[in-house]
Amino acid sequence: MKAIFAGTFDPFTIGHRDIVVRAAGLFDTVTVAVAEDTGKSTAPLDVRTEIAKTAVNDLPNVTVVGFSGLLTDFAKKQGSALLIRGVRNAADLDYERDLTNVYKSMSGIESLIIISSPELAHVSSSVVRTIAALGGDISQFVVKSTVQKITEIYGKKE
Repeated sequence: MKAIFAGTFDPFTIGHRDIVVRAAGLFDTVTVAVAEDTGKSTAPLDVRTEIAKTAVNDLPNVTVVGFSGLLTDFAKKQGSALLIRGVRNAADLDYERDLTNVYKSMSGIESLIIISSPELAHVSSSVVRTIAALGGDISQFVVKSTVQKITEIYGKKE
């Protein structure tokens, strides 16, 4: 079965990777779908896609692609039967529950919610962006091979 894990991944964190690794163990293929823009993206799509590819390049059944438009349209074109959603806390769960209902009503595509590993529940893209912008060390929050690129894109500009 094919699954899609979509988001803006602005930037891709170790929390995102954890969800992808766990999903890759459950499904034949997982597509990490990087959304072009939702009005909040800091980095361009090609940069966010490159970072995500670097973060998961060791997972043989995972691919990374950028997309624009509605996730449900993208998922149908990919022939995916399932969307993966990751949640860190109760607020995420409420939001993602509502989104999964929207996806289901729009397209009939089911969603699977994967709860964050407890040790990663505090990791978010917004935390990484803030730490990087203030010149801090982001290495504990992102995949090591992506630290330099993320720091260049999101880091403090002198």
